Amino acid sequence: MSIRIAVRSLLCCALLSGAAAWAEDEHSGEGRIEYREKVMKVLAAQSGAVGDILKYKLPHGADILVHAKGLQAASKLVVPSFKVKAMKDGGGARAEIWEKWEEYVAASKVLEDATDELVVAAEAGDMKAVGAAMRAVGGSCGNCHRPFRNKHDH
Repeated sequence: MSIRIAVRSLLCCALLSGAAAWAEDEHSGEGRIEYREKVMKVLAAQSGAVGDILKYKLPHGADILVHAKGLQAASKLVVPSFKVKAMKDGGGARAEIWEKWEEYVAASKVLEDATDELVVAAEAGDMKAVGAAMRAVGGSCGNCHRPFRNKHDH
């Protein structure tokens, strides 16, 4: 390889690295917060749908697996969506998320594990196990919300 090609390759890599860092900075703040909030809304909507099916004995038992898999997928997005600190006045995220990052990750892992169990129960079609798994999912939400989320009036 000629020196000219090597230098061009290094410059290209440096420019791409700089562009990636710039892009990371460009996507901070409001966009990160909005994305996180949507991830949380997916979790709430999917768990709410399963809860409604169970509570009202709706004829959508077969749909529980779809909602469970949605919960499972969204649960895996929680930690990555909080990796970079971004907060807003009146927002839900507390600074403790980043100050106690390892605790936050551990609490989020409990949600991931609970949604994994929900999928197993839904795949088996065992409504009793689905109910127990949903209680575990709900509990894992509270375990994270109490220490890491601001209370809202709405």
